[in-house]
Amino acid sequence: MKLLFLLSLLVGASLELLASPIRLHPDNPRYFQWRGKPTVIITSGEHYGAVLNLDFNYRRYLDTLAKDKLNGTRLWAGAYAETGGNFGIADNTLNPAAGRFSSSWARSDQPGYADGGNKFDLTRWDDAFFKRLKDFVGYASKKGVVVEVNLFCPMYEESMWSMCPMNARNNVNGLGAISRFDPLTLDKSGGLLGVQEAMVRKFAAELRGFDNVTFEIVNEPYATNPPVPDNWQRHMTDVLSAAMKEWPQPFLISWNIANGSAEVTSPHPAVSLFNFHYATPPDVVAQNWSFHKPIGDNETGFRGTGDTAYRAEAWDFLLAGGALFNHLDYSFTVGHEDGTYQYPATQPGGGNPTLRRQFGILRDFMHRFDFVRMKPDNSVIKGGIPPGGTARALVEPGRACAIYVRKAAATGQFSARWTGCIESPVTGELSLHTFSNDGVRLWVNDQLLIDKWVDQSEVEHTGKLAVTAGQKLRVKLEYFYNGGQGAAKLWWSANGLALAPVPAAVLSMPDSAGPGLKGEYFRGNNFQAVWQTRSDAQVNFAWGTTNPFPTKAGDGAVALQIDLPAGKWQAKWIDTKSGKASADIRVNGPGVVTLGAPAFTDDIALSIVKR
Repeated sequence: MKLLFLLSLLVGASLELLASPIRLHPDNPRYFQWRGKPTVIITSGEHYGAVLNLDFNYRRYLDTLAKDKLNGTRLWAGAYAETGGNFGIADNTLNPAAGRFSSSWARSDQPGYADGGNKFDLTRWDDAFFKRLKDFVGYASKKGVVVEVNLFCPMYEESMWSMCPMNARNNVNGLGAISRFDPLTLDKSGGLLGVQEAMVRKFAAELRGFDNVTFEIVNEPYATNPPVPDNWQRHMTDVLSAAMKEWPQPFLISWNIANGSAEVTSPHPAVSLFNFHYATPPDVVAQNWSFHKPIGDNETGFRGTGDTAYRAEAWDFLLAGGALFNHLDYSFTVGHEDGTYQYPATQPGGGNPTLRRQFGILRDFMHRFDFVRMKPDNSVIKGGIPPGGTARALVEPGRACAIYVRKAAATGQFSARWTGCIESPVTGELSLHTFSNDGVRLWVNDQLLIDKWVDQSEVEHTGKLAVTAGQKLRVKLEYFYNGGQGAAKLWWSANGLALAPVPAAVLSMPDSAGPGLKGEYFRGNNFQAVWQTRSDAQVNFAWGTTNPFPTKAGDGAVALQIDLPAGKWQAKWIDTKSGKASADIRVNGPGVVTLGAPAFTDDIALSIVKR
């Protein structure tokens, strides 16, 4: 009887564990536990409009994620939408067709919503929206997909605010007669704070019965100037955590901390997950390792449309100790919910069936290991890293090593600064134009003329100033490259002067040290480490993915030297594109062993486990 009693307790505990929502892993809270198993979230998802866009066939979309072995998606809660042209996105799922936008708030009987149909009533819920939401989450659960519900988003541009139900022009309640910078504030929201609190509680109540939900309070709160106030985000976190206070296990709450990397400061105690966007290289994981919480790279983009940059970003991030990777996949659109949309070359990111299968290979690779027992430790790699390349190791001491090797990319992140003088050819107004992918800043005579220090596909920016013919104009042009088709160009135009590159004949080095501009190049996207300095006759570069300082390529052979503890070990190389494994390599420790890789391009992974 005693044995039966103990067995019944064990079975009951197991069933409770399987039924409980995704949570932090009890043995290593830097990772997740879901349905009783250690979990990392690796996915390539649509642009967050799956529920609010009534024309989007989300079941087909979720079927595609499951087929590609991906296990996460993000969705917006209906308090935000976009318009055509935002961020240069073609066929944006966050931009529903006229009259096809669904929100958590019900429509009123009064016409006049900015994008078709009646205005919203912020005191009533739309039952059809929540039915659609719960069907989405339930079907995602069947497909093994975790859903991050993002509750709010700042209004990047007036066009987003013009579409928002919280804008007084779009609701019948007279609420939100404010600027686009104020709806997500405690003291200037125009009566919206109580509406937002009720919405947070409503989402918690509606989704309580699911095991595959996490909440994020607000997407990119730092992206506007001024940013979303910290006290508002803390207040909404308090509201959400209070709504889940009596639950046996509350859902995880995440904060979106920054683009790139940053150290988390004064985290809210209810926040369990710290998300970043464009987190490459993955320095942010080490920066915040001491918090013992999962770190996510939750949005990618602005590095071209090719596969290599995003595949490498995923492998780098997970092998650095990250727990979540979400690629923003623009191949999912209305009518192409299977992820086969052929987007234009100007799209601000990538995604396609091949890349998704490669992310599935990464997920399979990670789940071959007991990764909750592992931590980043590159010290086991004693040599053999490709020149200009990188290698990362995730290690379970005495048991296993997971290693990812990248050859030198055509070019990695870099930044540049050009200084000198331009001799004005005209009297009157002179226009200076920059064309860049990515960020650019231009000063003329110490005046900041162009300031677009952001990830962007190649785009033109223009500044104008009054000049006199023959006048020497002091210029400083700064540029950073994160990925994609690199370009940095300085052109001019004026009345009677056609748009063209600023010619070498009018450029001079600082202190008249010679012709051209002084070009200082740095590794890293914010002048982190001096690379090279040279004289550039012009700034009219279209590097694409090539290096500003190309070097002769070697034969590409790679043989890593790995320091292994005592024991018998089995190693195999994994092709990150096909998932094919090499023949087993058997070696003995202790000591440094050399493991030669098969021929590969771009990147390869290595699995080493104790026999």
